[in-house]
Amino acid sequence: MSNEQQIKTFVIVGGGTAGWISAAILSRALLNLPCKIRLIESPHVPTIGVGEATIPSIVDMLEYLKIPLAEFILKTNATFKLGIKFCDWHKLGSHYWHPFGHVGNKIEGKPFYQHWLKNKLNGGTSEFTDFSPAIALAKQNRFFIPDPQNPTNLSASTYALHFDATLVAEFLSQYCQNNSVEHIKGHVQNVVLDTQGNISQLTLENGALVDGDFFIDCSGQQSLLLGKALRIGYENWQHYLPVNKAVAAQSKVMRPLPSFTSSFAHEHGWRWQIPLQNRTGNGYVYCDQYCSDQQAQDLLAKNVGDFITEPRIISFTTGKRHKMWHKNCLAVGLSSGFLEPLESTSIYLIMKAMLNFVQTIPSKKLHQAPIDEFNRKMDHEYECIRDFIVLHYSETKRTDSPFWQMWQNLAIPDSLETKLDLFRSQGQLFHDTDDLFATDSWYSVLEGMGVRPNEYDPLIDASDYSKIQQALVSSQIALDQSAAKALEHMAYIKKIKF
Repeated sequence: MSNEQQIKTFVIVGGGTAGWISAAILSRALLNLPCKIRLIESPHVPTIGVGEATIPSIVDMLEYLKIPLAEFILKTNATFKLGIKFCDWHKLGSHYWHPFGHVGNKIEGKPFYQHWLKNKLNGGTSEFTDFSPAIALAKQNRFFIPDPQNPTNLSASTYALHFDATLVAEFLSQYCQNNSVEHIKGHVQNVVLDTQGNISQLTLENGALVDGDFFIDCSGQQSLLLGKALRIGYENWQHYLPVNKAVAAQSKVMRPLPSFTSSFAHEHGWRWQIPLQNRTGNGYVYCDQYCSDQQAQDLLAKNVGDFITEPRIISFTTGKRHKMWHKNCLAVGLSSGFLEPLESTSIYLIMKAMLNFVQTIPSKKLHQAPIDEFNRKMDHEYECIRDFIVLHYSETKRTDSPFWQMWQNLAIPDSLETKLDLFRSQGQLFHDTDDLFATDSWYSVLEGMGVRPNEYDPLIDASDYSKIQQALVSSQIALDQSAAKALEHMAYIKKIKF
């Protein structure tokens, strides 16, 4: 690429988690290149600030940014997360787990799930996730980070983090400014387009002009650049996922400190519980067709107790932009789309968008083929996560309220219908390499929601069934015993050397 064609100035509109993660990844990728990165943060626009649970890719991001895990935990009040516990989703009084990491090991080259399924269909009493190292630890509120040099039967566990989103934005803001990102405090009042329809300049409320070659829209649901200025429409998915509001508030710290996120299904939606070192994040996600804001707030208060912050109401529309990259503008975070936080994917989608982008940093010519491929990949990413979230609702047996009755007749995406039909026949899952969630995640939620195949893979009969039965019993006992020797979650956090 000639020096004249190189993009010299990137402008990010919006701070918060999306803006500062975008700036951090971009500044890391462009290290030692003659590029400027400017981030404009409005004093008038508050950040959502409730995205406090993540998936294991957050640890990969910290490694990419060369941020020490211990320092990050100290500065953001972070705790560890081994998975999610879902209560009352399948039916009232039930619960299941979605673990991080692997569940069981292949036996004679065949998926562990198929061997477990044969045992279950023949009267076995264990649950699939009883063979998850992460869940063995989570059930006892314990934690440890596996040491690759000293493998154990817990080594297949992986972990993510819970953290204070506001503190994360502050931490990454300092990281970015140390990496020469220019922080501009100002409110974007006008977006100027050139004759080709590209963004050429931003006008701030104080009259200042900000030029750039490429613009990243992290302005939240208002989508100032991609949505309003470039008029890229929004694909509404509320016919698949009707919840459209949340009330969020914080409460006192939990003791003992759980090493997992909890999700409780309620009358009009579901409630999250996220344990941090100094407090607990809570929220109730609901559909306002069945529940008023006051009812939602009352339900949250009833189940949480005393709040230590004022409850906030957040409105949203599930879906995504028709394009996330158009001309010289990329939308990241809420400006690109929204999927309810049931599986803690919002920060992952920010990271994924930026990591995909830095793999194909454009020149000023803005060739269309890489833009189209970026949009194809991100569309598919959103669709795969959408289907996984719909699965949590669509197979419920609950009919105790109009909200849950609605799910008995609600249409699901064709892509999910095809996957369910295939699974119900012989328990087969052909993993899509672009799907964030691995087969063990799908197995865990399918089992948790009562979706079980009619029969197992007949090739499993080639294995010695009596030996498999013995191996299942012994491995479950060994997992629980090993987990009991690990440190309690809070003790492990205190032990980390900062």
